[in-house]
Amino acid sequence: MPAVPADNVGEHRTPSPPAQPFGYPPSGQMLGLSPPSSLGSAHLSPQPSAPHDMNYYLTEGLKGVKHQQYGDRQALIRAIDSQVKKLRSGEAGQYPVFAPVTQNQLAEIERIRHTHHKGIRFHYFYREKILIVKIFAGPFQAVAGKGFGSLLDVKIAGMGLLNDICRMDAATYEGNGSEKQAEIAWKPCSSRPLGTGWPTVVIECGVSQSHDRLEVDANWWFENSGGQVKTVFLISFSQEKKKIHLEQWELVTVPDSHLSPGQPRATKTTPTMMRKFDLVEGVKNRESLMLNFERVFLRPPAQGKGQREGDITFSRHELELYANHVWAHTQKTQKLQRKIKK
Repeated sequence: MPAVPADNVGEHRTPSPPAQPFGYPPSGQMLGLSPPSSLGSAHLSPQPSAPHDMNYYLTEGLKGVKHQQYGDRQALIRAIDSQVKKLRSGEAGQYPVFAPVTQNQLAEIERIRHTHHKGIRFHYFYREKILIVKIFAGPFQAVAGKGFGSLLDVKIAGMGLLNDICRMDAATYEGNGSEKQAEIAWKPCSSRPLGTGWPTVVIECGVSQSHDRLEVDANWWFENSGGQVKTVFLISFSQEKKKIHLEQWELVTVPDSHLSPGQPRATKTTPTMMRKFDLVEGVKNRESLMLNFERVFLRPPAQGKGQREGDITFSRHELELYANHVWAHTQKTQKLQRKIKK
């Protein structure tokens, strides 16, 4: 279905020289990683994996979360403010749920995000009239999520392709019976012009206790985009443990094992975790990542003398620098907050 962008907060960054090729992550820690600059050979009769029912999206990762009655805009603001305080003190989760909320009320609620809580994201279910709100977890989430996003922007700039990609952060996309906002997302401008189409890469970020819900988000992007979303990065973090958990999910086409002998060969496409690892303060990082060029830009990389296009690699050192930046920035923020309270 067509996308309805709410806003585009992408910004150009100063290009930097492309990183030297780093190769693949260690083969023993991969799960079906795509070969460089290739989406693989064509498959016969690909079939999507069985879709999740609506109850999965309404309940998974929300154990113990009670539905709050929606009163009016001001009451919702007070409820979100209260949840934010409880979340940052460890007394509540990241996902309050409001019901019933009509579509007319949702349009009014949308204005809250632009005036009071720009970091929150909405997942709205039309028939059920249920609104799931993802609360922004503060500076740690901002640096962990957007810091990784900036790292990807620098990689794209190093290939001279910033004008070929659109940042679609906070854009709203319509799925099957629900609509959802992207936290951080990229879309190739030439193949999917502004105002149409889904992103190819999405980042969902949250506190470690929200990890199960982040997996729900990943499934939603793959299933509702019909495979147009190619890669989802899940970033969950523990501020207390100084740990960032990073997962790379992609759609992978595999042989269908539920076939009787003699049936034509067929395949099915299913969301698959390609890589997962932790970045921990004080622990040397031994992991790396590779993002297939075609999954981002929906075309092969340009070849020839002087061309810089190719698969996007994040070396062990680059990921360690990213994590160190998160720790350093959040420590400064915490010190400043303590001074303000005094």
